[in-house]
Amino acid sequence: MATSLLRLGRLGSVKRLLRGGWSTPRTPLVAALCTEGDVPPKTAKASVKKQAPEPEPEPFDDTTYKNLQHHHYNMYTFADVDVALSKYRLPQPSSGRVSPGP
Repeated sequence: MATSLLRLGRLGSVKRLLRGGWSTPRTPLVAALCTEGDVPPKTAKASVKKQAPEPEPEPFDDTTYKNLQHHHYNMYTFADVDVALSKYRLPQPSSGRVSPGP
């Protein structure tokens, strides 16, 4: 086995392993040596359970929906919120030195 793998090269050995070259042999001889059958005895078919009918959907009333914050975005939304929240903004910390900018 090893010489055949060496003769085929690296790719050939990978192909041989992927094909199941070192797996257990699937011959009738192995099946004859087994003491236990791996096929379970057949059981009666389970009866098909009937599903309960789906309940009717509840009526949907969208006239009382008040959460409009997700629906009224426009081009100036960010600027409007920025101006409205500017009174809560804290000043930027400074080191006390004059900045070198122009």
